[in-house]
Amino acid sequence: MKSEQPRSEHIEEQATTTTHTNGRHMRGLIWLCGILMVLVATAIVYFVWMMTRNVDTFGKGLRILDRSEWLGEPPTSVENLILPVSHVIIHHTATEGCEIEEECVYRMRMIQTFHMKSLGFTDIAYNFLVGGDGQVYVGRGWQAQGQHIKGFGSVSLSIAFMGTFISVMPKKKQLWAARRLMEEGVRLHKLDTDYHIYAHRQLSATESPGEKLFGLMKHWPRWTEDVNPLFVSIVYRFAIPVRSLNQEPLRLVERPAWLAQPSVEMLPPLKWPVQKVRFECTSTDTCETQASCTFRIRYLQTFHIESLRHKDINYNFVVGGDGNVYVGRGWNFSCDVPDFEGLIVGFVCQSQPTTSQRNIARELLARSVKLGTLKRDYQLLDDLN
Repeated sequence: MKSEQPRSEHIEEQATTTTHTNGRHMRGLIWLCGILMVLVATAIVYFVWMMTRNVDTFGKGLRILDRSEWLGEPPTSVENLILPVSHVIIHHTATEGCEIEEECVYRMRMIQTFHMKSLGFTDIAYNFLVGGDGQVYVGRGWQAQGQHIKGFGSVSLSIAFMGTFISVMPKKKQLWAARRLMEEGVRLHKLDTDYHIYAHRQLSATESPGEKLFGLMKHWPRWTEDVNPLFVSIVYRFAIPVRSLNQEPLRLVERPAWLAQPSVEMLPPLKWPVQKVRFECTSTDTCETQASCTFRIRYLQTFHIESLRHKDINYNFVVGGDGNVYVGRGWNFSCDVPDFEGLIVGFVCQSQPTTSQRNIARELLARSVKLGTLKRDYQLLDDLN
């Protein structure tokens, strides 16, 4: 009996030890399951965050960083775009490029600061920017009008390539990201399915987007050489009435209607009544529609300011081939012509204005005499005959 009692105690001790061991194993399994559940939940939350922080990725590998990710400052004001947009304008930032996200974020902040603090814009000028890291950075986004080219923000979307591409090619992943972005715009109904692409230099006297990038753009299916559809959109947007060649009365297209930029300096006043009038040709191709004439006049102003260093377009009035008179410096300011004090009327032509253009100019001068801004016995200097 004595030998059986220790044996039973030993069996009870083993059972107790086994129970404790099983308990530890069970607790270990519970902890392991808990850790696995936390890891799975974390992975799910991260996946949902990645999907919701930018719905525009659409599973195509395109990564679009929103403004919060590059620490963008809020805009001072916003004007909404009318969607879908039919025109895309390509720019370069004319800055150093960037290879990694940290560099591109820094570049975005510098560009926004320059645009807002130095140029007085309400935000970074562009709708989207594409970095050398192959990622897209949201500027004003799909909904807001840009300030990339004066007057065009209301009818176009701007995409800027970070870098300077006058003699350097953009990276393949930049080109790929820009193409994917435009495809996304169509998918999201932000871009019209039949949208057109233009280069900044087609609309203004500038290098942008650089010779190398522009050379590549010419092979893009959506690129178009004809800028008239874009100017037709602007004419429609501003509801500018179109004047036929024989329609009366005289039609003056004021500066806001042809998207004039402000004078770069204070202009000298023009003394009334004016004694002398000079006719000049612009030495450019003619224009026959209001859209094409708007483009011509705006391009002339840019050329006069940026290339010839004038304070503004160097005509008081310009007569287009569409039969309209485009107000340049108007009646209040004189032009930058040495040894000449008077009115300069330009004609959009290479060397000779048409008979219709001359008749419209005479109509303008006749009205000016009636208003008292031009002397009745004014002297006309016409070297175009």
